[in-house]
Amino acid sequence: MGLLVWLLFESTLALVGCLVVVLFVLLVYWRRTLRPRPLLIGLAAAVVLLVVQALVVTRKEHADRIMQRIEADIIASRVDDLRAALSARFHIAEMDWDRSEFIDVVEGYMSWIDVISLTRRRLAVEGGEGDRFHIYISYLADVSTNDFRYSGLSRWLIEFVHEEGGWKIVEIQPTEMDRRSIGGWGSLPRR
Repeated sequence: MGLLVWLLFESTLALVGCLVVVLFVLLVYWRRTLRPRPLLIGLAAAVVLLVVQALVVTRKEHADRIMQRIEADIIASRVDDLRAALSARFHIAEMDWDRSEFIDVVEGYMSWIDVISLTRRRLAVEGGEGDRFHIYISYLADVSTNDFRYSGLSRWLIEFVHEEGGWKIVEIQPTEMDRRSIGGWGSLPRR
């Protein structure tokens, strides 16, 4: 099912590739039989599929768009898009942080850590029902402090909820650092 959703709704290039192959076969069929009806139906179906793909935005695409803005913000040492993406109901239960306390923590990290590059390795939507879903997202980050430079892998669990303003983040949890499971925010170094 995931492959079909990806083909029909998320990857324009893959859909166009499949449509080109199918339409080429129908074109050959038309040239050999002189029956244009299958080709015309194929062309109409191709247009409908491309329009539907342009109109439908999947949960993965919503998460991808939000995360792209946050990633650009983090590299620029800003938190504006992160702040805008967080729900008013955002909460980190383990540390008892609300939205503003979490933003303060992130700004604290940014005061002594410079994110040089942030390369997304994977974004996978898992779970979700109704107005809620979560993603696992992995990054390769190149960071530096005053006297230290470090490249490392990390994996995060991010939960989204649909509110009036669109999809918002209600929870962010670190799950792995350098391929080792971690116990959450309390396991991360703080200044």
